[in-house]
Amino acid sequence: MSKKILTTILTALFVATALGCGAEERTEPYTLSYEEMDTEQAVDLSQNDTLEPDALTFTDLSKRRFEFSSGAGGWGEEFTIEKDGYFTGLYFDSNMGECGEGYENGTVYSSFYSGHFTDLTRINEYTYQMKLADITYRKTPDTEEIIDNTRYIYTWAYCLGATDTFTVYLPGTPLEEIGAEVRTWIDSYNQSETQLTRIIIVDETNGYGIYSLDRLPPLEDAQMTLNSYKESYEYYESKLSEAGTTLEMVECTGAMYRFSDECLNYIWNLIRYNVEEEKFDAILSEQRAWIIEKETKAQEAADQHKGGSMAAVDYNEMLAELTMKRCEELVEYLK
Repeated sequence: MSKKILTTILTALFVATALGCGAEERTEPYTLSYEEMDTEQAVDLSQNDTLEPDALTFTDLSKRRFEFSSGAGGWGEEFTIEKDGYFTGLYFDSNMGECGEGYENGTVYSSFYSGHFTDLTRINEYTYQMKLADITYRKTPDTEEIIDNTRYIYTWAYCLGATDTFTVYLPGTPLEEIGAEVRTWIDSYNQSETQLTRIIIVDETNGYGIYSLDRLPPLEDAQMTLNSYKESYEYYESKLSEAGTTLEMVECTGAMYRFSDECLNYIWNLIRYNVEEEKFDAILSEQRAWIIEKETKAQEAADQHKGGSMAAVDYNEMLAELTMKRCEELVEYLK
């Protein structure tokens, strides 16, 4: 599943979670340490040849994105790891034939999560291990809701939830050293019959093989993300002009703000890990001042209605407008 496809899926899912959300609604993340749990293209070999096994770090892994899927069907999972071991990911599956009263458009299974890997340790020439220290879910797993005639079921991560220990295999690893079950997940993406041609992460407990692809450059990633979110933002902006009730207007502006805010958080993460420290400190100070200014202007817009029904509409809309503009400004720092 390509980055473009997963980004489109991610944006579509945010459409669903944004509906019906006013400016003051906040979803608390669901966090677990591991102890609490129940349970395109190949990487260029010339690049991998420069990777010294003794020097593998999370910085090396941050140059890849990791995908897990059967290669067929409508489900997939993708995550990225940053230079300090922080990761973010998305699992997605859909069944448009799984319908019922109130969800005639089918059922979507999804999981948005983040967490930390730690203790990346060398085992042998081609192998490392790392620990999953914690994982946070944006929506509480095993809960569901119906939005816009679609049922959304929120799940646990598929490939990052059954164990706290993962093996990292480097390119050049003889395939005979990798379990047969793991190879069924990666064979169609590997370019050699005898050895690995890309980094993979393995859950040995379940035999899951998570393959890697080159990660987009930060600027390209940020620009693509911005464009994707702007499409959804502009969709609800057009619906706002057609809204017939205050409730519909609150829903549309709430969605606009949610999209712009999620876009900003994604781009901010790219800035955090891809600009020099001194430059980042300056951007951070600027960002803190911007947050205060944003909240002040939004409150001023709402106060004009003196508690009237349109106060929430103007509050949301001002937040959305200023946040989307800020996203455009932040992209410039990656150039």
